[in-house]
Amino acid sequence: MNNEELPRPGSVMFNFNYQDEASKKKTLKKWKKLNKYLMVPLYRAKILPLLGFGKIFLILKTKGWKTGKMRRTPLEYRRYEGNITIFAGRGEDATWVKNLRANVNDVSVMYGFHRFKPQIEFVSDINQKITIMKWYITNYGKAAKMLFGWDPKKDNLEVIDFSKLVDLLCIIHLKKT
Repeated sequence: MNNEELPRPGSVMFNFNYQDEASKKKTLKKWKKLNKYLMVPLYRAKILPLLGFGKIFLILKTKGWKTGKMRRTPLEYRRYEGNITIFAGRGEDATWVKNLRANVNDVSVMYGFHRFKPQIEFVSDINQKITIMKWYITNYGKAAKMLFGWDPKKDNLEVIDFSKLVDLLCIIHLKKT
């Protein structure tokens, strides 16, 4: 893999998309346990929002595309141009993305102490995705390092190749109606 390409080895996105099946399952299992036993219960008990984590994480409530059961998924979010913007590191393979696409009317969002039913917009334009990624990197370098291996000390926004990253990544805007 070219050093100027993202995602890089060791990042969450690389592990989800380029490792062998056993490594993918191990990474996914770790995140599921963290979400199920820590993030969702503490968020629902209003402990995480009280500590300020509502400014970074939200709970996306969706209806399962296979089972029809209600699912709660904690996700990092950022505000981009007035909208809540979320990133799917597993792209279209993420179960919550499949749930969104299949049951767009059965979605709600809880961030901090606020709840709403969003209008969902999937970003499909490659240039818009690159613009959002550059904004994300510029404003949230540490998060970008963990998610896809951005190195703020060595990488240059004008030189880096975003082509693989934008193909893998799913970007979604959640708008208040």
